Amino acid sequence: MMTDFTPWLSSTLSDYLRDLESLVNTDCGTHNKAGVDAVARIVRERLIAFGAEVVDFPQEEYGDMLYARWRGRGTARIVMIGHLDTVYSDGTAAQLPFHKLGARIKGPGSNDMKSGVLSGVYAARAIVQSGFDQFAEIGLFCNSEEEIGSPVSRELYPDFVRGADAALVLEAARENGAIVSARKGVGHYTITVRGKAAHAGVEPEKGANANLALAHHLIAFQALNGFRPGLTVNVGVVRGGTKSNVVADTATADVDVRIVRAADAAPLEQAMRDILARAIVPGTTAELSGYVANPPMEKTAATTRLVELAQRAARELGFEIEDVATGGASDGNYTASLGVPTLDGLGPVGGRGHNAVEEFVDANSIVPRTALLAKLIVAIAEEKIRTKMKDEG
Repeated sequence: MMTDFTPWLSSTLSDYLRDLESLVNTDCGTHNKAGVDAVARIVRERLIAFGAEVVDFPQEEYGDMLYARWRGRGTARIVMIGHLDTVYSDGTAAQLPFHKLGARIKGPGSNDMKSGVLSGVYAARAIVQSGFDQFAEIGLFCNSEEEIGSPVSRELYPDFVRGADAALVLEAARENGAIVSARKGVGHYTITVRGKAAHAGVEPEKGANANLALAHHLIAFQALNGFRPGLTVNVGVVRGGTKSNVVADTATADVDVRIVRAADAAPLEQAMRDILARAIVPGTTAELSGYVANPPMEKTAATTRLVELAQRAARELGFEIEDVATGGASDGNYTASLGVPTLDGLGPVGGRGHNAVEEFVDANSIVPRTALLAKLIVAIAEEKIRTKMKDEG
């Protein structure tokens, strides 16, 4: 289907921008439930106006979540993923409200990811209003706590995403326009070392310095960088001891690890435990706690096919796109771990997320990137039709 969604999206751009202004000017940090709920209501109203069925998921601690769907007459099921929360504290929207600076739209959450959510809403409507209905379902799941790792919504993804033909994550495209085909998995670990306290001046020999033991362990942990291709280990926070004249009896360190492949998690964890089993400082013991919280979003053959479909759609729209891998995680890590082909970075082009002063979305990218998203959804649906016809033939 060579439908050009650009004219309709161009004609509704003023509505999109008004919606975006309303969203950006609403404080919605993850722990501001009232603010995230307000954003959800704005999105919900637009979804209903665009003919979607909306299922609400009320939450007690975090903002309410929602799942929208448009039903068709085909067989493909494509689910878009977005989030309604930001990293910003209350008052940021009033201090740095929605505004344009040249071609850039600025304001908290403009890039991460209020424009992306809106592009999902408008892309789905563009498809439906065009008359294309050869899909079983186009879905949009909006969670409310992505910025803290999706502790609740990650448990909901199997219900909405498992078995889908594709999961399309609406995080912003990179500043150079690239989409994201792979993300590293993220692990959070804590090293705890226990020693024995003693007076540092009177009888230090009776102590066992946990700080010293931890220092040796951290040097060994640093050497694990590159243990597997692309694997990184970073010791971010270190704590130890009580007073300078006391031999430290406890010390801890918080460690961030990033892995490219799920298969790398177990050998890395074993390597860390092996390091801690070596008591370099007599009288000390060490233990490791933690886990890989975000499984990696690995680039598979199915992901590569999604990239090819996206690149073809971009060429039909008159531009080229590349795909990249990144070390940061998103909800795409969870959808990919369910075996669903996942592509990310499908929102408008933007950058400087998590920096309230510098965050922006490129206004000139909104229509073409939303058209790209719509064309990609159609391409996925059409490819499933062709595959079914080939299998039946």
